[in-house]
Amino acid sequence: MSAAGESAAARAAAAWGDDLPGWVAALAAACDRAPSQAEVARRIGYSPAVVSTVIKATYRGDFTRVEAAVRAHLMGDTVACPVLGALALAVCRRHAAAPFPASSPIAARVWQACQTCPHNRGGRNR
Repeated sequence: MSAAGESAAARAAAAWGDDLPGWVAALAAACDRAPSQAEVARRIGYSPAVVSTVIKATYRGDFTRVEAAVRAHLMGDTVACPVLGALALAVCRRHAAAPFPASSPIAARVWQACQTCPHNRGGRNR
């Protein structure tokens, strides 16, 4: 809750109106459940200021990157990996950001698949 006692969900609904995306609603709900907005920000890899401005629909950055983080870390989205099969998006993102693994043939195949994967949005290898 904010200092005024208004929930993050209420702030998001007021700011976004009928255009409130499901992922922003999930972000706001997570903020309402968590001990602090900073904790939710840490979980998705962004600052509390980013979380606040997304909820208030005033964020000036790339919404698609924040959306991907929310879907990966708060909503539990999965993707179809051509090497590993069904995979949690959060795990997919970790694979995409990892350096080339010379120690395992399967890990090397995963790394190679990540190079052209549409889910590799800004991983280290792109």
